[in-house]
Amino acid sequence: MLTRDDILRLLSDPRLDRSRCWVTAGAAMVLHGLRQSTQDIDMGCESSLADELETGGCTAVQSPEGWRRFRLTEDIDLSENFARGTVEWISGVPTVSLADILRLKRQLNRPKDQHDIALLESALKGV
Repeated sequence: MLTRDDILRLLSDPRLDRSRCWVTAGAAMVLHGLRQSTQDIDMGCESSLADELETGGCTAVQSPEGWRRFRLTEDIDLSENFARGTVEWISGVPTVSLADILRLKRQLNRPKDQHDIALLESALKGV
C-alpha cells in the first residue's frame, strides 16, 4: 500500500511533466487527505505527453476507445486523457478535485468504489 509520502516520492519521476498530467482516483484521495493509502497511482495525461512517452520507448496498451495506457512503474499507470477535470496542486502535484474524483467513482461504480463514493460525498457536504 502506498502512503502520501510514497506517492510524493514516486511522482518525482522526471518523465512526468506535471504541466501535462494529473493524479486521480485513490491516490488523489490520499493527497486530499481522505484515505491513508492506495494500491497504486492512477494518472491521466495530455495526448502530447502520451506521444512523447511512446516515441521515447514506453510501451502503450491501446484501449478499444482509442486512448493509450502506459505502465510507467510497478506503481504508476498513466492513461491518455483519463479522468480529466479541475486540477488542484497539492504538495506540488497536480491532483484532480474531489468533485471530479466523485464523478469518476460514480461512473466506474465498482464494488470497491462504494466506500470511496461515501467518503467523497461526506467530504463534499462540508464544502
